[in-house]
Amino acid sequence: MTDWKPLPGGLTSDVRHLVVELRNLKDRAGLSLAVLGRRTPYSKSSWERYLNGKALPPQHAVTSLGKLADADPARLVALWELANTAWHDHGTSETDGSRCAADGHDRPLEESAPAAECAPAAQAGEPPSVSRRSGRRQLIRTVVALAAVVGLAVSLYGAIGRRSGAHADRHGTVDKAASTRQLDVNCFADSCAGKNPGQTGCGGDAWTAALYKVAGVYVELRYSDACKAAWSRISWGHPGDIARVVGEGGRTYQNKVHYDTDTFSAMVAAPSPSTAKACVLLTSGVHACTSPGGTQHLTEPPNPPTSATTFATAGRFR
Repeated sequence: MTDWKPLPGGLTSDVRHLVVELRNLKDRAGLSLAVLGRRTPYSKSSWERYLNGKALPPQHAVTSLGKLADADPARLVALWELANTAWHDHGTSETDGSRCAADGHDRPLEESAPAAECAPAAQAGEPPSVSRRSGRRQLIRTVVALAAVVGLAVSLYGAIGRRSGAHADRHGTVDKAASTRQLDVNCFADSCAGKNPGQTGCGGDAWTAALYKVAGVYVELRYSDACKAAWSRISWGHPGDIARVVGEGGRTYQNKVHYDTDTFSAMVAAPSPSTAKACVLLTSGVHACTSPGGTQHLTEPPNPPTSATTFATAGRFR
């Protein structure tokens, strides 16, 4: 069991509920932050922020963890909807007749930390928008409750089935089949081009085939053997920095850091890691690329350096 840090005091109950659920799923599945960084499109540093309430995780990050922990996706999406609404409401400045004194800036939702509770509106009645959101939250909570009931029923049914299977097969072939279950991917090679590695399942077996560090920012070439596809991921960047992947024939895809510090590109088809490379374009104008991917599985970027010294290092890391 992970020795978790206390969550920030300013988190709303819906956001706190989501984070606690994600922590429980991580512990239940026995996943480390490094493993989450390898098996999802989101880096180890991103997961550290999501699981400690420092940033609201994207919905896809939530469902990615749920998939690894065999959790009910409908319930997780409903929990995320509640948390997303609460996080957004917390960051609102003048909407619904009240002002949050902690943050009056119009910034992306996940860029700012949760603020303290907003003062209630002076009017006795709720504005229509507040009433609509309250009704929507109640509907989502109902979905969460129903999903929990369905999940419990499925778990009980599965437990009965496993016990029956154990009696029918004394040689353990059921367990062996489960341990060798294939990845659930829905594209291969050319059909993966331009697609999100997480949404296609390609992040399930992803590994780092090349790594470069420039100006304190890491760029990785991520590769999936199951999908025969590669993409670029950057860590410890800044809003505006670009992750770019270059494949055979110069085919490229890129994505920009919109908030937080990390992002990843869409995929290019890559019969082997050596047919692709990952690049980063910093807002400072610096442009750098990894070498073509190798066959060694490299370690992923560590936590950020304690000093602010800017330096560039090339090479591969065990």
